[in-house]
Amino acid sequence: MERIECAFCDAMGLDPFKIPSPLSKCQVCWGRGTVSVSVREKTIKCVYCNGSGAHPELRLTCPVCWGKGVVAVENQTMRCPECGGSGKAPESKLPCLRCDGKGVIARSD
Repeated sequence: MERIECAFCDAMGLDPFKIPSPLSKCQVCWGRGTVSVSVREKTIKCVYCNGSGAHPELRLTCPVCWGKGVVAVENQTMRCPECGGSGKAPESKLPCLRCDGKGVIARSD
């Protein structure tokens, strides 16, 4: 096994989105900053997440509008200022399901 830097947290060991707190450990490397990959298998950058380790689409629900995309302000509704109306929390991506957040996958020749 070879150890490489964790792509999801940029080898910091902390959850890059500070969920649920700024001191939370990275859910991919569990705070180590590195992940193990098999040396027997040649690896390539994960095409699905472009090597970032973060799922390109999955995000957590916006904590301001609770996923509705709108908020009530003085008897009116307006687009949520936090998520821009998407209902998804900005910068709260989950680990890539294809590479398990490592940023690389085994190459099949």
